[in-house]
Amino acid sequence: MGDLVFASLWAPGAVCAVSRESGELLWMRDLDSYASSSVFVHGGVLYATSVRTLYALDPKSGRTRWEFSPKRGSGEWIYSQPAVKAGRVFLGDRCGYLHCLEAKSGKLIWRRQSSRDRNNQVNSTAVIAGGRVITANNQGAVICYSVETGKTLWRQQVDAACISELLRLRTNVVVAAKSLYCIDLKTGAVRSRFTFPKHIVTSVAVLGKRVGFVLGTDFEVEPSAWNNPLAFNGELFILEQGREKARQALNGTPHIRFDSETGVIYAVNHSKMVMIDSSDASTVESHPGEFALPDVSDGNFYALSRNGELSSRPVTTS
Repeated sequence: MGDLVFASLWAPGAVCAVSRESGELLWMRDLDSYASSSVFVHGGVLYATSVRTLYALDPKSGRTRWEFSPKRGSGEWIYSQPAVKAGRVFLGDRCGYLHCLEAKSGKLIWRRQSSRDRNNQVNSTAVIAGGRVITANNQGAVICYSVETGKTLWRQQVDAACISELLRLRTNVVVAAKSLYCIDLKTGAVRSRFTFPKHIVTSVAVLGKRVGFVLGTDFEVEPSAWNNPLAFNGELFILEQGREKARQALNGTPHIRFDSETGVIYAVNHSKMVMIDSSDASTVESHPGEFALPDVSDGNFYALSRNGELSSRPVTTS
């Protein structure tokens, strides 16, 4: 944001701001527990989460404007990220609820229980489309609520837990479970489903008009695969209009993020960061080391390493 770069530090749990030009540390704010994997700015507010609390911070000082915890105690209650739009903040929790908060104050407007199933944790990050907010839980329930009232507009069932961010692709919501789903935003009808025997979808990104996703081994179906080192490798697929456009074999099963300005897919795992051309899935560049997913802005990408080093370098275009 402007001259500032923000980073979320998992352990012991903190958020910091550095100068975009010099890298000088400007402020650091301790959180009440382990920090989540990302932070973002919306409407002049810096949103950050620990596993217990959602924080709305002043970006320039780190001062708390408000905070929200779905439950008291020392447990871990938040594995999702907030979604923000039109003055409202939506956050899922591990007790099975989606919370709708007032963005200005953090005051609870409404909350809804996703299902009454035993493992109903809402660990996915919601997507907002017009007056609808869609979330999903660990029982594979995908639910659409009215942003204004919290009324349930539709429900759909997928074939496994959904713990990834839900994504919008034109008039569809993209849901990663064991299979990959495109679900109609208005009706909840499944428009397409892509199933891969003995594999599961581990990460997904919308690439403009395309969808990119990583497949990994389904160890529940193939428990003996734990003894095969090659089973821990994955494969990147790129789909366009429901058809395979390109693919690439991967070392490990990385998480992916797409930069629309350059057309590059960033894939990170426990050993390296790989930049991949989204048009043909070819490798553009790679960097050894363990990184968090990077962010890209104004011709530079910003990456945080396992040892807490934040670095910046010019982007590579595909």
